[in-house]
Amino acid sequence: MDATGTRNTAVASHAGVLENNVSQWRTGRRPIPAERAVAVSALLGVPPERISEAYERLLLAGYSAPAMPVQNLREDAVPAGHVAIERLEDFGRPEGPAHILLPEFLSHRKIGLTPMEHVRWTLHPSRAMEPEIDRHALVLVDITACSHEHVVDGGIYAYTLWGRPDIRRVLIRKNSWSVACYGKDADSTDVPDSDLGNLHIFGAVIGSL
Repeated sequence: MDATGTRNTAVASHAGVLENNVSQWRTGRRPIPAERAVAVSALLGVPPERISEAYERLLLAGYSAPAMPVQNLREDAVPAGHVAIERLEDFGRPEGPAHILLPEFLSHRKIGLTPMEHVRWTLHPSRAMEPEIDRHALVLVDITACSHEHVVDGGIYAYTLWGRPDIRRVLIRKNSWSVACYGKDADSTDVPDSDLGNLHIFGAVIGSL
């Protein structure tokens, strides 16, 4: 906190605690508890385990850390064992930070062999893929699959149709395409070949959290 010049009032407001608690954290009289570490670290732009021994113990015990939001990412804020992922631009409302940090072991499990520079994150804007992907779930997208030529029949894609963003399964038919919700007999929207110009593909979904 001292290194970033962040005021106690800002930390208290962001973490949902009293300024007195922040003063004790700053002076070392009390440690930052694990349940407050993510909120504080997001404000400071550092990994939560760097500022909270309790949080670090959780990680060592096998806790699967959630994505960490970082408002202003600095190079030294990406420690060994973590990866930075950029937000998917121009897809829906620009919610959340420009970058997030994920533990490397978790990202490999979700992303596989996709190069990290091709991966973006976004939030699922609808319930179309529940229960496979919940609404507002954090979704990881491979942006290299961003044109009709890259679409694989039956794959899940982030797209806009007539300007409306969504994430669904894309089905390729003889004279039309369909964007389908989760399930064998789920609702779907047909897109005639003549309207495919209104279907903008942002990328293939490769994982969700």
